[in-house]
Amino acid sequence: MAADSAHRVLRIGVIQGGKIVEERVLPARQPVTVGSARGNAIVISKSQLPPSTLVFSWQGDRWALHFAPGTEGRIQGPQGSADFGALVSQALARREGDLHVVPLNGDQRGKIVLADVTLLWQLVDPPVEAPRPVLPKEARGRHFASLDRLFAVLLTLSFALHTGAYVALSNTAVPKEVTLEEIPDRYAKVLIPERLPKPPAPPEEKKAEKAAEKKPVEERKADEKQKPAESAEQVAAKKAARTAAIAKAVQSKGILKVLGALGPGTGSSAVADVFGSGGGIGDVATALSGAGGVAVANDPGAAGGRKGGGQGEAASIGSLATSGGGGGKVNYGAKTEVKVSGSVAAEEAEVDSTDIDQSKLAAFVKARMGLIKACYENALKRNPSLRGKIAVRFTILETGGLADIAPAQNTLSSPEVAACIVNTMKSWRTQFRPSGPVTVEYPFVFQPVN
Repeated sequence: MAADSAHRVLRIGVIQGGKIVEERVLPARQPVTVGSARGNAIVISKSQLPPSTLVFSWQGDRWALHFAPGTEGRIQGPQGSADFGALVSQALARREGDLHVVPLNGDQRGKIVLADVTLLWQLVDPPVEAPRPVLPKEARGRHFASLDRLFAVLLTLSFALHTGAYVALSNTAVPKEVTLEEIPDRYAKVLIPERLPKPPAPPEEKKAEKAAEKKPVEERKADEKQKPAESAEQVAAKKAARTAAIAKAVQSKGILKVLGALGPGTGSSAVADVFGSGGGIGDVATALSGAGGVAVANDPGAAGGRKGGGQGEAASIGSLATSGGGGGKVNYGAKTEVKVSGSVAAEEAEVDSTDIDQSKLAAFVKARMGLIKACYENALKRNPSLRGKIAVRFTILETGGLADIAPAQNTLSSPEVAACIVNTMKSWRTQFRPSGPVTVEYPFVFQPVN
């Protein structure tokens, strides 16, 4: 029987609710499990079964049935039938852990009741595999026999032509680059035609061009000769009219604009009219007599040349003064810069991890104490009595950078200094690489020096 069971397979029918819901033929040498979980040989999702239950296994050269104590079932063979309780009492089922195991013969069958599912099983011969259908030789075609002859010829010729072209191109030497100097002269003349020289002009044309260039100059000289000379009365009348125009312009526009304006009817400016060789200092006084707040300084000993023995100097606002209408004098004192100085001392920091060395952290902060001091001294200029302590709490990240920077204590009563310190520390990056974020509280004590 054992030899007969060796080549037999297991046929199982699943009955649920009085109906056969599945029938399977399972090959030998594979364990058979039943349950609601995926991965079982027989999966029954809508049932009261546990996720997986071992029912059959292959042991040695035969199948073996597994069942738990109290499981309802029966085995039937040529010698008769017996339920699971009789098999246990007759010692035909051995105990393996929590289950009973019964070796099966090739001619046995039976049933097992598991919750609301009943399994009917039987050992049967494996089904005979149907032979693979094979077409007769006459029906089987050949690849080249079904290929179009014209297409095959064109394909062969194209392949040969492209192969020959590739071989020819690969064996052809690539010509070297040719520079402009290496191009033969006959090709260079074609590419870059020569520019022929301009033929010389006849002597008659040269004389005509020179005469045309000299004609405007001669005409200007003739016009100047034909212009009649002005008399002394006409010159004096023009000068008097120009002086009156300057006086009127000064009264309405101002001296600076008049001095840069052009005189009427001529190309000279008012500066040339007033300070020129033909004018006198008395004419300037007459011209400026109508301008309010303007007077002419007379120097009886002026005899020409540069006056004054020194150089001009710029006056600062501190050296200027003004006088009021009542004769009082207002002086502006020189501006001075108020220098303030403060001291910053760092107390011992509170660190919640041993990954950070206190001495190295203190050295790191001390090297940047000047930035903290600058925040304090800027506020000290506005409030010289500013003093107190600011404790800054921050987190050192695994990368060495600082995060969550905020003032934990501020007895300085200056939010501006605390904000300046926080903004300064945002750009700091330490040399520490802790295993996790480390929180540090660092106190700074501020007090003025003078």
